Amino acid sequence: MELDPTSSDTVMCGPHALLPAPIPRKYFYQLADVQIYINELLYLISKDYDFIRETLKSASVYDDFTGRLLNILETTLKEDIADAGVLALLRSDYFLDGSIDEMLPKMVEINTIASGAGAIQSNLTPVHKYTTQLLGGRCDVEKSLPANNNIEQYSKAFVKAWEIYNTPKAAIIFVVSRTERNVFDQRLIEFGIKKFNWDIPIKRVTLMDIGSKGKLSDDRRLIVDGTEVAIVYYRDGYIPSHFKSETEWNAVFMAARSRAICCPNVSLHLAGTKKVQQVIAKPGMVERFISNPDKVKAIRATFTGQYSLDIGAEGDEAIAMAITSPENFVMKPNKEGGGNNIYGVDIRTKLLEIQKTSERNAYILMDRILPVTVPGYKVVSSTELPKLQNMVSEFGMFGALVSDGNDVVLNEFAGHLVRTKPKILYTKDVTLPAFTRNTLEASNYSAPPRLNK
Repeated sequence: MELDPTSSDTVMCGPHALLPAPIPRKYFYQLADVQIYINELLYLISKDYDFIRETLKSASVYDDFTGRLLNILETTLKEDIADAGVLALLRSDYFLDGSIDEMLPKMVEINTIASGAGAIQSNLTPVHKYTTQLLGGRCDVEKSLPANNNIEQYSKAFVKAWEIYNTPKAAIIFVVSRTERNVFDQRLIEFGIKKFNWDIPIKRVTLMDIGSKGKLSDDRRLIVDGTEVAIVYYRDGYIPSHFKSETEWNAVFMAARSRAICCPNVSLHLAGTKKVQQVIAKPGMVERFISNPDKVKAIRATFTGQYSLDIGAEGDEAIAMAITSPENFVMKPNKEGGGNNIYGVDIRTKLLEIQKTSERNAYILMDRILPVTVPGYKVVSSTELPKLQNMVSEFGMFGALVSDGNDVVLNEFAGHLVRTKPKILYTKDVTLPAFTRNTLEASNYSAPPRLNK
């Protein structure tokens, strides 16, 4: 019998690069440190409901998904539902923009929901150490390949949030899809939590399970299938296609109105939208939330140009700019999940189609980042041998923040993720040296082990 490739009974090799992607040491340090500031920034944005409401007002007119999340937020505010606590598990993604002689890490986006794949990446580090050692290089592999502590850091944040909820028999629920393919990444975090405290109940449920089997007690405790819930961890529910019926929406609404700690809560989910990130990139906007000039400078150094497409003079100017030179930009909808961006001449086509409608409010424009390339091999689940090809790497930095509802009690860098892919269209023909036995030592394009401060 042929197995369904989407079935949890089917085990597949996770696609990965045969060799680690090089990054200058100073940038690895820089991005790891700045993630702590970004955690703080996103947390403070999520607490500024007026800012979220005003920033997303125009986008929500056309974008029903954003509109429904805003409506849920408004309901919780009207009912004066205080957060029992906050658990934020974030990931900021970057490309190295420029050339071998002059490059800078530039932010692609900040993810505030379902920020995954770090646990899988944690187990890839030993594989890369092994393959690098097989090359017989003279470099210190232990020093040049940083340890990845995502599982430990995420698990510690979960336990801290569970302790804040302060009900021993209350469970952490992982909200997953009915055809979940990323099981191992999630299970590794589950096992990590159990290493800290074996007695914490952990269950895997779907949005449908919550919507159909869940209820709120008189004191707003979330009960799902007879179990009180301390933490609702969303690994599903971040794109419209995850909501097949009103039952799934009722699940999110119920969880938001409960005393359970949602990861993320609705306001933090909205804080990660593309429109919010576009507004935050404006001069002076980071300063609205963070007063420390060194933190502001470090955050803003990672930004690239972002532009509003809202109806009005500012949006008209951005549209004219993109129609003239579409190859210089990326057009992004206010959606998560990947695969939604528009590139090249397709930007011109789309803008000419919507420039006189309110649909344009649901998009933003961003300067195109042109990452350097590195020759490498992609390993996939097939019988075909990997072939040498030019690759680009996106570097993700994880962060974990926990608040007890009043004060931040944990704010840390939580490991890294590198996603290496074949060279994409419109990428500059700029190439780093091939990753050979001497590359780590000679080029210094590597990162040292990360030490928690």
